[in-house]
Parts: sequence; structure tokens; C-alpha cells
Amino acid sequence: MNGSLWGAVAALLYFALFQLCGISCVLALVPQEGRGVRLLLGSVCGSVLLQWCPVLFAFFLEFTLPAHFCGAALACLLGVAGFWQYKRHGARSPGGGESLLSLLRRRKFLWGVLAVLGVYCFLVWKSFLFEGGRVYSSQATYGDMSMHLSFLTSLKEQGTFPPDYSLLPGAKLSYPFLSDSISSSLYLLGAPLKFAYVLPMCAAGAQVLFGCCLFFLRMLGNSSGRTALALVFFFFNGGLGILYFLGGEPENFVRLFTAFYETPTNLVGEEIRWVNVIVDMMLPQRATLFGWAVLFPLLFLLYRAVFEGERRYFLYAGVLAGTLPMIHTHSFLAFAVVCGGWLFFSLLNGLDLGRIAVRTGKWCVGLGLLVMGAVKALLQANGLRDAPQLLWTAGGLLLLFFAFVCLLLWRACRRGGGGLLLHTWGALFLSACALALPQLIFWTFDQAKTGGFVRGRFGWCIGEDGYLLFYLKNIGLAGILALLGLLQAKRREFMKYAPALFLWLMAELVVFQPNEYDNNKLLYPAFAFLCCAASNCTFTLLEKLKGKAARKGAAVSLAALCSVSAVLTMGRETVSRYELYGSGAVELAEFVEEQIPADAVVLTDLRHNNEITCLAGRNIVCGSPSYLYYHGLNYQENALAVQAMYESPAASQGLFSRYQVDYMLVSDYERNSFQVDEQSLEEKYPCVYDDGCRKLYQVTKRET
Repeated sequence: MNGSLWGAVAALLYFALFQLCGISCVLALVPQEGRGVRLLLGSVCGSVLLQWCPVLFAFFLEFTLPAHFCGAALACLLGVAGFWQYKRHGARSPGGGESLLSLLRRRKFLWGVLAVLGVYCFLVWKSFLFEGGRVYSSQATYGDMSMHLSFLTSLKEQGTFPPDYSLLPGAKLSYPFLSDSISSSLYLLGAPLKFAYVLPMCAAGAQVLFGCCLFFLRMLGNSSGRTALALVFFFFNGGLGILYFLGGEPENFVRLFTAFYETPTNLVGEEIRWVNVIVDMMLPQRATLFGWAVLFPLLFLLYRAVFEGERRYFLYAGVLAGTLPMIHTHSFLAFAVVCGGWLFFSLLNGLDLGRIAVRTGKWCVGLGLLVMGAVKALLQANGLRDAPQLLWTAGGLLLLFFAFVCLLLWRACRRGGGGLLLHTWGALFLSACALALPQLIFWTFDQAKTGGFVRGRFGWCIGEDGYLLFYLKNIGLAGILALLGLLQAKRREFMKYAPALFLWLMAELVVFQPNEYDNNKLLYPAFAFLCCAASNCTFTLLEKLKGKAARKGAAVSLAALCSVSAVLTMGRETVSRYELYGSGAVELAEFVEEQIPADAVVLTDLRHNNEITCLAGRNIVCGSPSYLYYHGLNYQENALAVQAMYESPAASQGLFSRYQVDYMLVSDYERNSFQVDEQSLEEKYPCVYDDGCRKLYQVTKRET
């Protein structure tokens, strides 16, 4: 857990090696791009190599140092091959002569992006603090961080691959764990736990910010001003939640900085659910963070392929997309929908039907909002939210869309475009499926078949509010501008934004996890497209103002108005501090890490901040239901067995054997959760650890 300085150095060098290998690969693939683009794409490629190369060898060598050495060797081979290919062709990029500093001078808004990255890195560092022998978290990470730590530490400590849930031994870990394995690799090399946790997150944060920036620049015609405003709309998202903190006693506003999860972007009691992208998504949601680190550069590649004629990028996008399912499955699904939307409109445009399609699409936007509002009111009047009919409706729409696309493909082939489609969209589809299907079959589909993963449900997290009212107060002025931007968009612009409509509709009809809130992982990529529409609309309106100073002042005022809720939420995060593990828990975790076999099973209660599995990486009989339920796992039998073993240890010997319990922890948590028969435990099992509050009993005799 503490690691060492030399371990941190080794981990840093290992991480840097993969980054260099990724950059070398990208040099050969996109030599015509500028230095900034190649650096970003190379960094993303390096992170993906670090996530996947050791894992490929872990299937044969377990998650061990030999597997990581083999993974590094493979990455080096790819890097050397890429660099040799680049030098062999003597390729140079048109923007290759421009230094990164010159780029920052030319694109001044990038300094703002760097400042936001600095704030994000500070929040990451602060979200996992070791002080005075205790571990503190921030508000946003108090719930999720322990789950990710359990994946991170158990993979490193136990080394078994493919891994199981340490929170529920015997259940295959089908959560996209590569977002945590990248830190497990650094932890395995001897880095301190915090260093291994923080370093990849800071790199991924930079990849998300600059990847989104790169994508927005292309979407908005290379305009710095429009891109900067779109970035503000996306990363400083927040609606009208601030209004709930204004007026009344001063304490009403002060609670924003003192209460637990009462912020202008996350106020459940008032149906404020459109949480801030930086604080509530990129900070606690590691899978989302690493998924977006790949998704936004992917969208850039796809945009260059579809709208700018870079046909080779179809293949590159397909290969990179194929790595996504076990990094972040929602990002893979979002990218697939974007591909479907752009393919659909590209085929229509090629058949001279684009103008009609765009006009129809705009009518569908207006009528669709009215229909969604009416459906929400109808379902609410009948007390309905979950409905199989919605799933069938979504499935029918998908089949209809698929049939229409097949018809368009057939007509395009009849007109002689079959070869081009095969070398472009065909290359993307085949390469992505070749890499993604094994992951989906081995990990995702089995878990998705149980636990209510895919079901019909209308209206995301909308409660009693009306459909339009909910999104008005959650997204605010940016949502209105996005709607106007869609309606005023020209044909080519509307085609760019269209995938957002497909994504949004799907997320409103079908839930893809037991927790319907997680559908925001589909809504936010759609929102990124809408932010571009909102920015374009804003600049169109600003052009009606006379004078450059007036336009600039109006733009700054609008950005400030739209981001005030987000800024206050970030301020709340900077002052939040919650003890996640006390000094006694940390000392116990250190003892377990040093003295107890890595594959031992320890009996504990069901708390989420469990030091045995989260800090020491050992298996427990049953983890927190707040994790297991939302992963679709059947944990109830294990939970009942835990209670029986604590309250009737003498009569539960069969359960001890069945769950292969090696050690049993009794602390204040267990005493408060169960009526622990401590007298029987004292008589039956030796106590191997006792700090006056926590006792660890050895149930089976094993070598330590």
C-alpha cells in the first residue's frame, strides 16, 4: 500500500514507455497531422497499449510481472515498427514545423483548457488523501472510490486472471476493469497506492479535455471562439439548480458547501440530476473517464474520415473502437450509435436525399419533444415507468432503422459504390467487431443477461416533473440554445449533430444497467454534440450585435451565466473532506497485506469502505449491496450466510466450509450490523490480530 520511491520511479518509467510507444505508432499512422494532434493520439494509444498488452499475456502468465514485461516488449515492438515506418517514408506533417508553444499562442483558449486540467488534477489528488495514518476522500469519490480500489488492489495482490469480484468470490469480474487494471499495473511495480491511482487518471483527464477540444474544433469549422464556448457548455455544465440555494436564510446558500451531495448540479430532492461532467463523472467514474479518453479522439478520427475524406481513418477508428468494451462499454455503444447516424445520413446524401432527410429530421425534433412530454404525462398518470412495451418499441425502431440502412446500402451498391463502402465503413465495422466481440461474449453478455441490465424505461431519471420542465431546469440555457441550433442548422451541420438525437432517444427508452441513472453515460456524449449546436447558435445570435466589444462581452456573460452552477459545485468539491478509512482500518489493512495469504477469504460485514478488500486486496464473502446490486449480481444468499456465521458460528460450520472462509473480522462495524457471538469465536478460533477494537480470527490453519 505504501510502496517505495524506487517503485514509483519504476512505475513512472513504465507508464512513460507505453506513452512513447503509442506516440511512435501514431507517427506512422497519421504523419500528416500536426504535432499537437499526434501527441494526443499517441498518448491515447499508449494508454490503450498499457491497458491491453499486459492483459493479453495475463491469460497465460496471470497478472504478474512476467506478463507485464512481455506486454512492454510487445509495445516496444509496435513502437519501433511504427517509428521505422515513419522514418522509412520520410513523412512530415504540414503542421510539423509548429511547436506546441506556438500552437498555444495561436489557440489562446488552450491556456484555459490547461487551467481546467490543473483544477482537475488537483481534485484527483485531493480525492485520495493519506494524512495522519487515515485515508480521506472528497464528496464525489466517497461512494465509488472504494469499489475501484477493490478491483485495483485485488488484481495486483491476487494476480488471478481473468479476475473475479473480490466483493463476491466466484463471480467473474465483468465490469470494464481495464480502467482499474492500468493502475494495478503500476501498483504491481511497487508504486504507492495513491500514485498508482492518481497518475493514470491525470493523464486520462488530459486526454479527455484535449480530445474533446480536438473534436469540437473539427465540428465547429476550426473556430477557436466557438470551440471555447462549446467546451464551457460541456465541462461547466449546470442548469438552474443554483436557484434552489438563493433566497431565505443564509444557511440555505451555505449548505451548498457543507451538506452531503446538495449542490446546484446534484440535488436529488429537487430533481436536479444533470451532474457536472468534471466533478461527478470524470472524478469518481473511472470507467467513464478512461472511456471518454478514447471516445473523443475516436470521434475526431471518424469525423475526419466521414466529412473530410481521410479514408484510412475508418480502419484506425475501427481498431481503436474495438478496444473499448472492457474500458467502458457505454462509450463503445455510444460510438456505435454515432457510426450508425453518420452512415445513415452519408448514404442519404449520396443518393441525393440529404435535403429531405434534414428537413424531416428538424420536424421530428420539434414534434418529438411534444410527443415525449405527452408520453411522460400519460405514463405518470398511470403510475408507470418500467414497461416492456418501451423495450419492444425501441427494438422495433432499431430494426426499422437497420432495414432502411440495408436498403440504402443496396441502392448505393447498385450505383457502383459498393467497393468504396467496403473499404471505408466495412473496414471500420469488421475491425471493430473482430476485436470487440470476444470481449462482449466473454465478459459483457453473460452479466447483461441477468439483473435487469436491459429493460424498457421511459424518461431517464425524471420523477414528478414534466419532461420539458425537467430538462429546462437541469440543462438550462445551454439546452435552449442547443435546440435552436438544431433547428437553424444547415444541411451539413444538421448531419453532424444528428447522432445526438439517436443517442438521446435510445437513452430515454431503454436502460442498459440496473441503475437507470447510469444512462447519463449515453446522454453526455449526445450532449457533447448538442454543445456544438448551442455554440453555433450563440455565435449566430451574437453576430447580430454591433461592435466587437459588445459581442465579446455578451459571450463572456453568457458563459458565466451557464457555468455558475458548475463553478460552485467545483468549489464544494475543493473543500469537501470525508474520512474513508480510519487509522485503525489502515493499520489492519497493512497487517493483512503483509501477513495473510493473497488468496485468503476474510469474513466481514457488508460496508462499502471495507479495508480488507479495498486496501489489502483480499476476498470477502459479500461486499456492499450498493455495488453488487447495480452490477446485476445475486448476492442475497451470501449476505444471509454472513449474518448466520457471525450470529451462530458454532451452527454454521457448513457455511464456513462452503464459502472457504479463512479469517473472520470483528470490529465495531460487525458489532453494529450483527449480534456477534464473540464468546464462541474466542473459544473456537485463535485471534491473530487485536488492536483493542478490531479482532481478526483465524478460521482455518494456513501458512502465512
